[in-house]
Amino acid sequence: MLFGLFSAGFAIVVLSQPQLSLTNLLFLVAAAVGLVSAQTVLAGGRLLLLDWEEIRGRAFWLQAIQSWLVLSIGLVALALAAFAGLAPTLAATAAVFVLAIALVTQGLGRMLHAYRRSLPSWLRGSTLATGILTVLLVSIAVAFYGFALAAFAILVGVILLISAIETVVAGLHPTDARQFVLLKLILFAAFYGLILINWIDLFGKTVPAYGLWLILTYMAPFGVLIVFEGWESWPLAVSLGLLVSLFNDVGYFFIGNLLFGFHEPLGPWISGQLGFQGSAIVTYFEGGKFSLAVPSWLMGLSIYARAVVVGGILYYWWRHPGAIVARTTPSHATPPG
Repeated sequence: MLFGLFSAGFAIVVLSQPQLSLTNLLFLVAAAVGLVSAQTVLAGGRLLLLDWEEIRGRAFWLQAIQSWLVLSIGLVALALAAFAGLAPTLAATAAVFVLAIALVTQGLGRMLHAYRRSLPSWLRGSTLATGILTVLLVSIAVAFYGFALAAFAILVGVILLISAIETVVAGLHPTDARQFVLLKLILFAAFYGLILINWIDLFGKTVPAYGLWLILTYMAPFGVLIVFEGWESWPLAVSLGLLVSLFNDVGYFFIGNLLFGFHEPLGPWISGQLGFQGSAIVTYFEGGKFSLAVPSWLMGLSIYARAVVVGGILYYWWRHPGAIVARTTPSHATPPG
């Protein structure tokens, strides 16, 4: 799960850095392909940790061969990514060609991994779809853009982001239908905060009392939970709203660079958001009749506090889904006998 979260963050970095030099962009893309390949290696390695004593006969040999094939494919793709990124004499076009082969290889590995009967059906389906999508995206990119590095970088970022989401979900290993409900709510909060809120925040700061209006906008979609589930669900609604605010504050210029044509240096900006610039002012909170300057240390403290609160509460709900999430019957109803 942690590996998937790291990969998702790395994917956003790849997608947000079109202004890098050719050499630096190539190295970044090679590292991203290496991360995607490493996920295939981990999948193959996890297959080898199964209890083989319970597998007998023909099934033993089929699963053993399949496990070693997945692991070998991941290692080959990882080696190709390392070669493309570290070979100093390799031209950019040749390096992209090697990386394309690596992506196709690991896509085939995911498709092979999807046929493991020991995997739950939803994971088999998502793994197969990710593998097919990877091969299709590489084929389309090469057909329309050739081996242009800039276009290939976007492709790699998208593939890495999709693989990262799948890896996180597989690491969480949901077993209850209400855990899937919680996952869907979290994914919606991510999309809402990263895309919709940042779109407004990047261009629409002329609204009176903009800071207060933005807080209400964070929370608005999750008021539906209170309408349908009752006031008992207010902690879930508030925590999802806080999650939206985190995606807004941490993803602001990542999304601005990626989707809206901004060219903000991400290093200095994110260091200010995370509190590393001390008393330097990073933004202003517009409250209508008052305006509050927000120093870097306060912004960082706010982000860390929200992350701890949201992480702790969502973890509790993940472990106890029946307590709060998606009640199927009213508490006073009598179950059918």
